[in-house]
Amino acid sequence: MSITVGDILRVVASFVWDDGEINQNVFNAVIGGSGGPFTDDDIVDDAEDWLQQMYIEVISDMAPEISGSACYVYVYDSVDDDWDEVGTIGFSFTPTGATDELPRGVAALVNAYTSDPDVQGKKYLPAFIEGAVQNGLFSASVLVHMVDLLGVWSAPFSGAVSGASWIPAIWSPTETNAFAMSESGAASAIPAYQRRRKNNVGI
Repeated sequence: MSITVGDILRVVASFVWDDGEINQNVFNAVIGGSGGPFTDDDIVDDAEDWLQQMYIEVISDMAPEISGSACYVYVYDSVDDDWDEVGTIGFSFTPTGATDELPRGVAALVNAYTSDPDVQGKKYLPAFIEGAVQNGLFSASVLVHMVDLLGVWSAPFSGAVSGASWIPAIWSPTETNAFAMSESGAASAIPAYQRRRKNNVGI
């Protein structure tokens, strides 16, 4: 299998805590521009590089009790209405936060917007540290880091390995379509909470 212009990708950033519990963030992108087809391995390498560039923005805000585990990449199959695996690669990421981790259910929330006001994307960033919070809110410097992550997440880019044009998007299960991100959004100063939805997966 290879990836072609117009394909919709799902990129899963998988983290693991020291006790083995898993957290995952899911991202989407559309392959735009021209050229291709692109090899699966090259696309997977680009996806992992994208994750690295995003999470490095908050590396000092996250606790070292969690670390990157794997990057999973899938492509949307419009015929069967499901996601076919493209490949998996290790995701090497070790946070450097210097204070204790916040309670595991607490997350940093980043919202991303698209041209359709009904389609937005949310990312619950795990394992932020107590030092990131002041008077019950994420500090100004931490909010800057979260916005910087949003900037990397939403900005189109050219894959360093494949040369493919990546257009970050938000997948709408209702519309069965991917909506290009508008490169705007918001970082919540209020610590968020996301309940676990699968056994041993989530926060």
